[in-house]
Amino acid sequence: MKRLFAAGLLLAAFFAASAGPASGHAVLEGSSPPRGAELAEAPSEVNFTFNEPVEASLGAVRVFDTEGNEVQDGELERPGGSAEAVGATLPDDLRDGIYTATYQVVSADSHPISGGITFTVGNPESGGAAFVQGKTISELLAQNEAGKVTEVAFWADRWIGYLAMSLAIGALIWMFAVWGPSRRDREPGDFAVFRRFRKLMIAVGLAGLLATLAAIPFQGAIGAGTSFWGAFGSGIPDEVIHTRFGTVMLIRAGIWLALLGLILWGGNRFSRTGAVSIAGLALAVLLAMTPAFAGHASTRDPSWLMVPSDIVHVAAMAVWAGGLAAMLWLLPAGTRELASNAERTRLLTDASLRFSSIALVAVALIAVSGTIQAIIDVGSVSALFDTQFGRAVSIKVVLFAVLIGLGAANRRRIIPGLVKRMERSQSPGEPGNRLKRALRIEVVLVAVVLAVSAALVSYPPPDAIQAGPASGSVVVEGKQIEYTVDPARVGSNEVHLYVFDEKTGAPVQVQSMEISFSLPEADIAPIEVEARKAGPGHFVVPGAMLGVRGEWLGSAAIRLSRFEEPLAEFEFEIK
Repeated sequence: MKRLFAAGLLLAAFFAASAGPASGHAVLEGSSPPRGAELAEAPSEVNFTFNEPVEASLGAVRVFDTEGNEVQDGELERPGGSAEAVGATLPDDLRDGIYTATYQVVSADSHPISGGITFTVGNPESGGAAFVQGKTISELLAQNEAGKVTEVAFWADRWIGYLAMSLAIGALIWMFAVWGPSRRDREPGDFAVFRRFRKLMIAVGLAGLLATLAAIPFQGAIGAGTSFWGAFGSGIPDEVIHTRFGTVMLIRAGIWLALLGLILWGGNRFSRTGAVSIAGLALAVLLAMTPAFAGHASTRDPSWLMVPSDIVHVAAMAVWAGGLAAMLWLLPAGTRELASNAERTRLLTDASLRFSSIALVAVALIAVSGTIQAIIDVGSVSALFDTQFGRAVSIKVVLFAVLIGLGAANRRRIIPGLVKRMERSQSPGEPGNRLKRALRIEVVLVAVVLAVSAALVSYPPPDAIQAGPASGSVVVEGKQIEYTVDPARVGSNEVHLYVFDEKTGAPVQVQSMEISFSLPEADIAPIEVEARKAGPGHFVVPGAMLGVRGEWLGSAAIRLSRFEEPLAEFEFEIK
């Protein structure tokens, strides 16, 4: 037992040490060569530098020529040994042309981020169109995404993990705080409850362990843009293990193994033997701590508030959700063994009153901690409806309100009915049946809440969304205009426009270019900006101030000659 507590202290120490200063969602700070660079000679490598350490695997940096071939050499590089940078070496015989480099990495909050740049080597006329076979950076990145099947499977894996965690923590608390005090010495239903509790804990322990281990290759597959099975062939799971996420998953797996061992050794001693119960509760606390260090909370400012808030939120939700399941599945095993109706009603009423008090505290903690996290993570009312993260939070709030309503109805109507029947030494009767129906509905709704939570953690908070670069192309009068807007966020943006002959892909000689931006949905009239010529057919707007979120319209008047000035219009989103 002393060893178990020592292990618990070590795990808690790791969590405390790993909290550190919050970092958040990685943002690209620069690249080498810079975006849109025109180089006389081929560079020896392509590097991307971020504002925080990023996790990357083989294939995180890809460089394409205009034929669609990847031209980078060797494995992923860490320039200067820096955890904030990723790169790839290039061959010495790189031919002239225009190249597209993309990155796909994972930030400290476990979310994948991606983007790319273009640069020119030597004479661009020999390199064809600005983008690979007419594809934009966004389309190139889409080629290397994990795919919907892998994303849905990862969501299901997280959901199973959350269900297992909630059932394990909630059942442990229920046995300790509800069943133990409610039963009488040598209660006839003792053995039946403990046997069912043991089966439940073994099932959820194995499910939680498998879901935790499966999360490692799933995370690697999402970050590397491959399938679950493809992750194994490239050694990605080993790389993920050395990341924050992977380390926390291994610790969680260790907690599940310890909990399974404790259940197998002392499953019939919970609520009877103090040491076994306390050890189980200690493992439950450690289990509830792991989500905070595997996702948003530990990487968000202020971390001193977000981490404890997340731990309280997870623990309270698990106590409530798992307690509901225990009331529905464990308690009937005890009441069924009692001979008299009066005893069944007494046990059911005592357990309901005790769990109702615990649930009331859990709901209050969920509401307070959830409000804290929502204010910090969502940031604004509009983000509740305009972002995936915000919409998931909104759905959780609605479901939570429904659950509170059901719980309040139970407390006002069903429990008083049970108390009356207990005082009259009657069977549970209709109040008991209503309680069973209400518990079933609540368990289903809680399962839906956990499903939404499993989706929620895959979305970055609104203020951490890595926007841009927005890119695309339009064709006007036989000319192909490629554009990028970087970082496509509110504020100053760098805009690049390239003009190519649609048939040959060769840069078009442009005399001048007049560019303006408007936001029709907000009645913002065209804003003219200064465009600087950066090369054949290449113009740059160094600092376009786009200060409102929305779908912007760009307009470029391309002067090719005294009598030829086609007008190209393109749309892009500013986040």
